[in-house]
Amino acid sequence: MANSNILNQISARGNLSKSVIATTNGSHNTITMGNIQPLTSITLSGLNGTSNDWDIFGNKNVKKYEVFETTEDILALSVTWHRLRPLISHGISNIINPSNRPTKLTDEVLFKEMIQEDRDKANVIRDYYSKKLMMFTLKGQKLTSYRKDLNTFIHGDCKVVKEEMMPLVYRLPEFYEYDVGLDEMFLELDTRFEGSQISLSTIKTLTPVKKFTVKRKSRKFVEYWLKDNENKPYKIEIDSNNELMHLWDYFYDKGKFHEITLDTVIRFSNRDSISHYKLIKWKLA
Repeated sequence: MANSNILNQISARGNLSKSVIATTNGSHNTITMGNIQPLTSITLSGLNGTSNDWDIFGNKNVKKYEVFETTEDILALSVTWHRLRPLISHGISNIINPSNRPTKLTDEVLFKEMIQEDRDKANVIRDYYSKKLMMFTLKGQKLTSYRKDLNTFIHGDCKVVKEEMMPLVYRLPEFYEYDVGLDEMFLELDTRFEGSQISLSTIKTLTPVKKFTVKRKSRKFVEYWLKDNENKPYKIEIDSNNELMHLWDYFYDKGKFHEITLDTVIRFSNRDSISHYKLIKWKLA
């Protein structure tokens, strides 16, 4: 398959190579090429005018994977980009020319801008999730598809990653900050209690604790966490595009010094052994 017409189209790059793995009946062959373009960008006319060279990928018994191999830990590259984003947006980074700003995890600029702290942070993130996933497994908790992918990445080769994993790797430093923020907040709250699964209409006087901006595939929203006089946590979610969010932010921030009374419908929730109440409906009382 190392067709000379294909190889003539491919330029090598020092920090990155891209491999294609064809798997059949449990075995695999790897073709490593110094190529960062998608295979779809190579036209069939470059294959002596025939598609026979690539017929193997039309076989339903064969799966094709595109794999990136880098000279640096791919998670460390993600940490670098996560660190650079606010610096770039405020115009205080070394990247002045907009055309030099990174657009993908394999961009050369990320290799150049990486510092040792980024590599160390990547190791901390990997260790954190390795232990977290181990505890889920020991408790017999079923892993979601996301956590299965995370487990595969965390315990895999840090310099070899499937292209389909790139979105997860890109978001992981952000997920880490959110998860650690929750962990630290919950240390100060009572998260080991039982509650009714039936929604309850009630008046609650609560004290704000902390808020997080959360980005998901389907939407972006803000989690507002509060606590009652028994130190039990309560959560409110508001979409980031809500035009009246600034009004609620005013009461929430003011509530850090004065309690907030809400007329609300609450529902008990327990996720990953963390008990809390979610406010389904609410208004200022």
